[in-house]
Amino acid sequence: MNLTTQLHQARALFEQGLQAFESGQLSQAESCFAKALELAPERPSVLLNLGVVKAALGQTTQAIDLLTRAAELEPEAIETWVHLGATYAETGQFPLALKALDRALALQPQTLIALRHKASVLRELGQYDESAQCLKKLHQHGGGDEFTRYMLAAVLHAKTGWAQKPPAPPAGYVADLFDRYADDFSSHLSQLDYRAPDILVKAAMGCLSQPWPNVLDLGCGTGLVGQCLQGHALRVDGVDLSPGMVNRAQASGHYRRVWQADIHDAMEQAHRAEDQYDLIVSADVFIYVGALERAFQLAARVLRAGGGLAFSLEEWAAGPENYVLRPSLRYAHSLAYIRSLASDHGFQILRADSDLLRHDHGKAISGLFCILQKNT
Repeated sequence: MNLTTQLHQARALFEQGLQAFESGQLSQAESCFAKALELAPERPSVLLNLGVVKAALGQTTQAIDLLTRAAELEPEAIETWVHLGATYAETGQFPLALKALDRALALQPQTLIALRHKASVLRELGQYDESAQCLKKLHQHGGGDEFTRYMLAAVLHAKTGWAQKPPAPPAGYVADLFDRYADDFSSHLSQLDYRAPDILVKAAMGCLSQPWPNVLDLGCGTGLVGQCLQGHALRVDGVDLSPGMVNRAQASGHYRRVWQADIHDAMEQAHRAEDQYDLIVSADVFIYVGALERAFQLAARVLRAGGGLAFSLEEWAAGPENYVLRPSLRYAHSLAYIRSLASDHGFQILRADSDLLRHDHGKAISGLFCILQKNT
């Protein structure tokens, strides 16, 4: 094969890879870009796109190698530095992420996607002033949106020592977040050493009578709670904000029905339909809600007398606040807050155990695993 034919075939494979990537066929895109790279080694555009696909597939070590090679070959390519920075951030290598993003911004200071990523990295590094400056610059140049305003509020909340009232999450944020994870959610959680559903269900079994005729799984995700409940519940209903998660939970076969809704709206619907549950489980969901007064009020309405409420939280024990919005954009709640809510809404706390919730960028995140019972 002569060089002209070889390069022509590489171009055709590259175009096929782009089409596959745009249609969400990541494995097909990976194959096309890899074959194109064999035919046209060290071509920056091929290295970049193969690196982007590898990152999307979770193959971050290979992605970083490919993106680094592309940046070395074409150091003026802003897009490459942005993707390299984002991939470093995904793996928790924040200083390297910051260095790559600064290279992109040195080339073009108003690169909005680089500013957004840099703000997130600085937030993770605890550099709240600098993160706020990036976010403000993002808004000044027309790149701000409801999510960046939320991120700015979270940064300012941490910067002021939690003095400000925590903001509520923007509409659509949680659904969009988990839709991105729907296809590989289980493998993602395994990397985090995530065990909340198993811990919660076992704790509930230890202090609540079962089997449970009717269970409601709030924020059911792909169906991990439903799987843990097999043999202990007769009927399990699931609800989730993310359409992708709803589809995965339905396909799991662990649920009587699954529907897409906000957890508050779901319990309102159940109350109007006069549905009653023996157990409500909410694994790692309240960390995206913030204020829990309405959730407790509605749970009390749809639980039978003596029914259980099982949930996990990120634990806040560093100050007197009821709950705070951490720079991670997840809420942490205090045990004192849970005790107050339980008292106000007719629950008794059977268990409130501290345990490992997950690992996040190599850091252990402490959680509260609570089992409450509705007063008879």
